[in-house]
Amino acid sequence: MNFREKLQTVLQKLKLWDKAKANQLTNEEWGQIVNSYKKEYQATLQDDLAAYNAEQQQASTVSQEQMAQVQTILDGIINPTQSATTEDTENENNGESGTATQAVNQQPVTGEGLVQLATAVQGLVNSMNNRAADDIPTHTVTASTISFTGPADRTRFLFGIESPMFSMDDRWNKIALNPSAAASLGPWDEENEGTSFRKQAVSFSRSLQKRYAYLHANGMLDAKRLAAGEFATNYEGVNTAGVGNQHVVLRQDALIARVLAKRDLTQYFPVRYGIQDHDLVFNAFFSEVSQAYQEGEIWKGDMKLENEMGYVDDAMVKMKFGPMKELERMYIGYLNKEGSDPIKWNMIEFCILNCLETAQVEQNKRRMRGIYVKPETGVAGSYLNAGTGIIYTLIRYMHEFKILPHDNEEYRSYTASDMLDAVQEFVGDVTASCTEDMDLDNHVLYLNKMHQPWWIKNVRTKYGKDIDFTGPNSYLHTVPDTNMRIVWLPYLGQLPFMFMDIPGNLQFLEYVPGEMLSIKYKEDMELVKAWSTWKEGCSASFTGRRFDSPDKLKANNYEWQQIFMNKPAVDMDADATTMDASKGFWQITTANTAAKAITDITNAKAGVAYIIECGDTDNATTIAKAEKFADITAAYTPTKVGDYIMVILNSNGNFLELERQVGGVRKVNAKLQPNIPGVR
Repeated sequence: MNFREKLQTVLQKLKLWDKAKANQLTNEEWGQIVNSYKKEYQATLQDDLAAYNAEQQQASTVSQEQMAQVQTILDGIINPTQSATTEDTENENNGESGTATQAVNQQPVTGEGLVQLATAVQGLVNSMNNRAADDIPTHTVTASTISFTGPADRTRFLFGIESPMFSMDDRWNKIALNPSAAASLGPWDEENEGTSFRKQAVSFSRSLQKRYAYLHANGMLDAKRLAAGEFATNYEGVNTAGVGNQHVVLRQDALIARVLAKRDLTQYFPVRYGIQDHDLVFNAFFSEVSQAYQEGEIWKGDMKLENEMGYVDDAMVKMKFGPMKELERMYIGYLNKEGSDPIKWNMIEFCILNCLETAQVEQNKRRMRGIYVKPETGVAGSYLNAGTGIIYTLIRYMHEFKILPHDNEEYRSYTASDMLDAVQEFVGDVTASCTEDMDLDNHVLYLNKMHQPWWIKNVRTKYGKDIDFTGPNSYLHTVPDTNMRIVWLPYLGQLPFMFMDIPGNLQFLEYVPGEMLSIKYKEDMELVKAWSTWKEGCSASFTGRRFDSPDKLKANNYEWQQIFMNKPAVDMDADATTMDASKGFWQITTANTAAKAITDITNAKAGVAYIIECGDTDNATTIAKAEKFADITAAYTPTKVGDYIMVILNSNGNFLELERQVGGVRKVNAKLQPNIPGVR
């Protein structure tokens, strides 16, 4: 605290700040200031004032003679007795010169002297009032910041990072420094150079997994803060991670940040770890307990426990690339292309980063649109079938009679011209379905981010072209005329999907943090094999009451239901014999003029599960176990409205059956979906 701040603190403490600014302080008040200053800071006001003026190398409005008089006045106020004694001693020693000085120093504390004191301090107060004092540091310390490069000898270590992985003895690090050097290094020595590369890649991958686990355990998985290097000097718990120094840690954090930057769905749905197979979440439902008082043991009320089960499926990355000369060619292409990248990765980092980024983007899409299907033996399956995501999890809850959808033609689907009306109708119907014991205060509405431009156009058309869409409470993030907040979800394509839920209820499930990051490498002749395995899934912690038939679910009429969703289905044409998948993955049959059977699903895509639902039992549409549907479990003949069959395209172009419902009874194909709750 400098002198200005000290004096200001004293003036404010004595409540004399305003009087000081107005130059209205009395002799008694000045004495209070002097005494309070000494008591507060164990220093005299006159000494600090003199020191302050000495530091100010500029002309003072008070002359040197006036300043000497001010000092004398302050001495007289603080300790007049000591001041007089000191002056007498000095005068005896100084003779005539002392007599001249005595004439000045022994002046009594008069009103004129206090005016001079006030003049000196008043200038300081006015200066404080007009502008803040410059904050001039006593010392300036220049420290080096941690960067993506190190201080080591760059002729021995790439980027100056003293770590075996960056040794300039390795071919790939020489190429990282100078891509044109590849031509002079000759062909790859697969036996020695290839083995060394793969060994270091495995070591780095394992340390990366441990670093990720440490960051997760300590709440440091923030992509922006990791990229900024905020945690690069935090070495606790990383001594076993195989990292060499802070520069390696920083680069690992930056690599993890790159992957996390792609992991955008977790900002909407949290990740729950520790799920190895199935996990139970118990929910309690209470009946009425209150009643009017009466004597006796008149008991009322009970509690029913129901559980929601989450599960995970096994997913993997298995890829091979090479030979090493091909990998080198890709890496040199990266070096020549990514000149603007703030971090230049070496070849090991380059391989791992690209594998993980690709895997992460695929996981994002799978977490929204995926459905697990046990792979065909010896055949690589679609990335969408490595786990189950949000959409098919909600559909499963519908088929398990836990969620009753709001099925209305007005918002089953929508277009660019009527999206706003459809959403408002949906929100209105959900609100109307809530009983007196339910509310939507904590719910949010999830909509398709792809259709955000439609929404903006509709709002402008209905509410005016000058509508402001900035801010969290704008119509971009709130349904007009309601308090319902909107969350825009990516990866939904053109699906007219909408649902309402409490944030945090739907969760992504994993077993071990960073499992996917642990990519292992192995050499196989001239090829490099890389693989990683992990577990993932999706589940809600609460859906509502459970029923054993669709009729009981409808009779419950949404009471205590947690999640509300539309039914993103379209009607098939009457008498149709094929289903056009480009119109939607969920299609409902209508009344036919004669018996009809579906023989094919045109425009079907790998990885997508298609639902054919019975919408009318008059000449109900059937499916024979033949041709494109020869691999389903049995011929499909619905008997009730709402019956369905769910199928998926296999590698041979035929359709496999995932599950079906006939006569209101659901049956899952355990061979293809073995982990669904209730199957085993």
